[in-house]
Amino acid sequence: MAKVVITDHTGTQAAAFDSVADESVGSQAQDAGAPIPFSCGVGACRTCVCTVKKGKEYLDRAAIGPQHIDVEEDEILSCICGVKADAPEGVEIELLAENL
Repeated sequence: MAKVVITDHTGTQAAAFDSVADESVGSQAQDAGAPIPFSCGVGACRTCVCTVKKGKEYLDRAAIGPQHIDVEEDEILSCICGVKADAPEGVEIELLAENL
C-alpha cells in the first residue's frame, strides 16, 4: 500500500509507515510512534486533525466512519480517515499533524 509520512508543525518527521486499508491513519500513526491525540475517535471533534501536504487523492476521508464536523478542504480527521484500498503501491502521502 501507500507510505504515510507524519510531520509536526516544525516539519520534523514524527512517523512513517506502510498503510493498511482497514485502519485509520491516526491509529497507524500512533502505532508507528507519532502521538496524534484522539478525543472522540468518531470524527466529531478536531483533536486529531491533519493537513494533507501530499497524496490527498489517495485518502478516504470517511473510511472508518462518517465525518460529523466540517474541516477545510486540505484537512482530514485522522481518527476516521484511511488510505484507499486501490492506492498504488509505493505512493507517498504526507500529513502535517497539527496537535503534535
